[in-house]
Amino acid sequence: MKRFLYFILLISLLFVSCNEQLTNDPSQTIVFSEDTIFFDTVFTTHGSATRRVVLRNPNPKAVMIHSVRLRDGNNFILNFDGEQNLSLIKDISLAGGDSLYLFIRADIDPTLQDAPLFIEDKILVEVGDHTGQLVLQAYGWDITILQEHTIRQNTTFSATKPYLIRGYLLIQDGVTLTLPAGCHIYLHDTAQIACYGGLISHGSLEQPVRIQSDRLDDIFEDIPYLYVGGRWDGIYLVEPDTASFDYTEILSGNIGIYLIGSNKERLTITNSRIHNHNLYGVVVQDADALIANSEISNCAGYCLYLSGGTHEIIHTTIASYFNNTRYAVQTTTRVDSISPLYINNLSKRHHTELRLLNSIVAGAQHNCIAIATPLPQYYTAELAYSYLQTDTLPSSIAHHNTYPHPYNYSTRGANRDTIFVHSYYSDRNEYYDFRLDSLSPARDIADSLTALRFPLDRLGNDRFADGKPDAGCYERR
Repeated sequence: MKRFLYFILLISLLFVSCNEQLTNDPSQTIVFSEDTIFFDTVFTTHGSATRRVVLRNPNPKAVMIHSVRLRDGNNFILNFDGEQNLSLIKDISLAGGDSLYLFIRADIDPTLQDAPLFIEDKILVEVGDHTGQLVLQAYGWDITILQEHTIRQNTTFSATKPYLIRGYLLIQDGVTLTLPAGCHIYLHDTAQIACYGGLISHGSLEQPVRIQSDRLDDIFEDIPYLYVGGRWDGIYLVEPDTASFDYTEILSGNIGIYLIGSNKERLTITNSRIHNHNLYGVVVQDADALIANSEISNCAGYCLYLSGGTHEIIHTTIASYFNNTRYAVQTTTRVDSISPLYINNLSKRHHTELRLLNSIVAGAQHNCIAIATPLPQYYTAELAYSYLQTDTLPSSIAHHNTYPHPYNYSTRGANRDTIFVHSYYSDRNEYYDFRLDSLSPARDIADSLTALRFPLDRLGNDRFADGKPDAGCYERR
């Protein structure tokens, strides 16, 4: 037995010795785990997340790494197996079959341009007579950083240079902030926008206004942080002078829009998308609202909460499948006891009225609409020509609607109505897509007269191209 153990030990020593013996084959070199590292948009002076690359020696014998350097030496920071000073990396032996880690971060100097600038460099690793190359690419974008900033006079933001909000952006009473087409606002961590004056966000089909987190990297491979809710706080409108959003995307915060009024304010949301929030999509208290041609989707709590005021919802898709995925990326879970659409008529101060036409209300929950009112038979509302996932609406307020069959309420059951292209992502190539499936029961059920108010859908498609308009904000092409 002892001889056998000595034999195994000897073989191991010989194997280690072989691995540590330097190769004299000039053709041998190291390999990178990737050919190219691409950083998406990187804000200048802000830096990117750190990416990791493995350098592996596939040879049976050791190789000598003579040097590691950047070709140009700007815009990227390297850490080679714990060493940041590349000039100290000289003649490092890498055993056969062994590997080292290379950590890379983009740190781009101001480009002095409004548009993103493409940046490229190469990591050069000299081994023997060969030089291994790893391509580094990024888009650098100059950004205006606003740290706990107050808007004290009427202001229009730039459409070409993005803004990064840290802490808060406060709009004073009597002052209006305008976000033009193409404007990008990124919010850091718990940052919020608080408006006591006016907020006008008017994008276009080709250049929407985007309000989102400043995390532009991936939480997992091919799953960006944009898919994760709660990356910033929210937009709060307190008795605003003006509150208008057109072609605006508000993504992945805690709250999309939270408006507290005094029953004289009006919120307008058209052609917009409010998606993936840890708490609520849109909350309107004691104010009127027009929401049309818009998507309010995937919120852990209410997608749309209405309490006090007169509200008109037309050609809008309200869909709640938050965290309906096999990937654990969200920091909170969907509250299935809360309906995606909640109408509260219990306030003693202001009555709540609702007209919901040509729309879709659907989700993973059994009942996606809740109306809280002391006397349901006297509640003033109209819900018509829509696809509604509910079984609680009295006939006095609901007509000409399409409802799912009772057996279609399982979270992912095979018998569920196929309403949307994708109502969850099942692999890394699918994400929520609330355009209509070809067999969707929401097709061709909308009222044509109402559709004339919004003849083009959120993406610019003609609602009457096939003769009959579809419910929701997307017309099936």
